[in-house]
Amino acid sequence: MSYSIRICQSRRLESAVPWLIFSLVFAVSLNPLNGAPQVPVEVSIQTDKAVGVVNPAFLSLAIDSSLAISGGIAYLRTPRLVALARGLAPAFLRFGGTEQDFLIFESSASKDVWQAASRRHANDEKRCTLPHYPTWLLQKQREKEEMMEPVLYKRRRTHTVKNATITPDMLDSLNGFASCSGLHLIYGLNALLRGPGSDWNSSNAALLLHYTASKGYNFSWELGNEPNSYPHRTGRNVSGTQLGHDFMALARLLESQGLRSASVYGPDVTRPRRSCLRLLQHFLETAARVVKSVTWHHYYVNGRTATLHDFLDPEILDSLATEIQDVAQVVQKVSPGSKVWLGETSSAWGGGAAGLSDAYVAGFMWLDKLGLSARLGIDVVMRQAFVGHGHYTLVDKENEPLPDYWLSLLYKRLVGRSVLIVQKPGFGGTLRLYTHCTSSDNSPGAVTLFALNLQPNNATMQLTGTLADCTTDEYILEPGDPKAGLRARSVLLNGKKLEMKSETELPPLLPRRLPQGSLLTLPAQSFGFYVLRDAHVPACLPQTPIQG
Repeated sequence: MSYSIRICQSRRLESAVPWLIFSLVFAVSLNPLNGAPQVPVEVSIQTDKAVGVVNPAFLSLAIDSSLAISGGIAYLRTPRLVALARGLAPAFLRFGGTEQDFLIFESSASKDVWQAASRRHANDEKRCTLPHYPTWLLQKQREKEEMMEPVLYKRRRTHTVKNATITPDMLDSLNGFASCSGLHLIYGLNALLRGPGSDWNSSNAALLLHYTASKGYNFSWELGNEPNSYPHRTGRNVSGTQLGHDFMALARLLESQGLRSASVYGPDVTRPRRSCLRLLQHFLETAARVVKSVTWHHYYVNGRTATLHDFLDPEILDSLATEIQDVAQVVQKVSPGSKVWLGETSSAWGGGAAGLSDAYVAGFMWLDKLGLSARLGIDVVMRQAFVGHGHYTLVDKENEPLPDYWLSLLYKRLVGRSVLIVQKPGFGGTLRLYTHCTSSDNSPGAVTLFALNLQPNNATMQLTGTLADCTTDEYILEPGDPKAGLRARSVLLNGKKLEMKSETELPPLLPRRLPQGSLLTLPAQSFGFYVLRDAHVPACLPQTPIQG
C-alpha cells in the first residue's frame, strides 16, 4: 500500500485563493482478489489563517520529585545535562510527581544560614558556573539511583510512599539547573500536609516560599499531584472544592511573601474519568481565578503490560483526542478561555515500559501527541521526564540522549507556534499528518509538515501544482540499530547517527535538500519532517495577524 499527497497553491499571493489544498490521497485497498483500483481520499488545509497558537514553551519538560530521595538533584548541573536541556529551551521545567506530596522542606536552618548560602551560590548562579563532578562520583550516584529504582517502584505500587526531606541546597541546585538551561521552574508543593479540619497546612510551604523569596528565585507553583488518586494511593480524600480553597490559600500565601506575580498551575488530575472530571469541575468553580492554566496528566498505556503493537496502534493514539475533548468541555463550561496544559505526560504510566518507552518506537506516541495536542488547543505539553527514574526519560542514566530527545530537538527547531487548519483532522489512520508554520528561526512563510507512517510499507507523497517548485528540506528519523529495529536506543537522521559531538556540543541537524518536484518518501514505520521553505503561505507571513 502507498500514499500520495498533492499540495497546490497559487504562486501569486495577491490572486491566491484562501485555501491551500493539501489533497491527501490514501491508497485504500479494495478487494485484492478482483484487482479493483484504489480510491483516493482528499484532505484540505486552510492556510490563510491559523486555527490556534501554542505557547512559546509548548514542548516543555518535567523531572520527577523522586530525585530528591535518590540525591540526583545535586547532579543536574553537569555541563552535559545543561547543554542538552538548553537545546530544548524555551521550556517550562516541572518538578513534581508522586513524591512531591511527601516532601518536607528542611526548616532547621536559620535565616543567617540561608543568607550565607545565598552569598555562596550567588556568583555561581550569576555566571552559570557549573560544578565539575569526577567520573567516579557520577558513577557512584548512578549506582545509588539504580538501587533506588526498585524501592521507589515498590513504594508506588504498594502505596507506601514515605515522607522525605528537600533541603535549601536542593532548591539551589534546581534553580541553578533551570536558570542555566533557560528553563522556567514550576515547583510542586506538598498538598497532603493537612490540619484536623482537612484544610491544607501551609506552614511548611511558607518556609519554602520564604527561602525562595530570600534568594530571589523566580519559581511558579503547583499544589498536589493527581489529587483524584489520593483515596487509593494514600487513603486520603480531598474534594475538588477543598482543593480549590487550598489553592486560594496558596495565592494568599504568595502575596504575603511578596510573590504576588508568581503563577500558579493546577490541579494536575489524571485520566479524565467521571470522578476526575467532577473533581476538576468543583475545583475550577472554587479557584479558577487564581490558576493561570489548567493542568492534567495523560499516559496511553500501562508500562507493565504495554506491547510493541500498542505504540503503533492508531486507535490508542486516537484515544488522546477524546480525553482532550472531555477536559476541554469541563473547562469551557466553568472557566471559558482558560489555557489547558498536559502538565505531565509520556507513553506509559508506572515509570514507562522498558525497551519501548526508551526506544525509537516511543517516538510515534510522542510526535503524534505533540501534533494532536496543538491541533486540539492544548497550550503546553510537559514531557515526563527529562532525566531521572523510569524508562520514559529523554536522557538515560549515563546522560546519553535517547531517541525521543533527538525528536524533541528537531521539533523545537522546525515546528512553529501557529497551527494550520486541517479540514479532515490529521489524526486517524496509519499515515498521520500535522502542519504548522515553520519555526521563526526559519524562512518566513514556510510550512513544516510532519508525518508518521505506522504501516510496514513505505509511504510515498508528491507535491504537485505550483508548490512542486518549492524547496523542500527533508528530515527523516529512523532506528539507529538495524538489529534492534523499533527497539533501538539510538536514531538516524537522514541515515546518519545522531550523537553528541562533545560533552557540551550538540550535532548539526542537517536536512536532505530535495530536487524540485521530488516525491516525498517516508520509510515504513518511521516519522519525519518536511520544511517547504519558499511556500509563502499567508498565515505564516509576519505581516499577517495570527487568528486563534
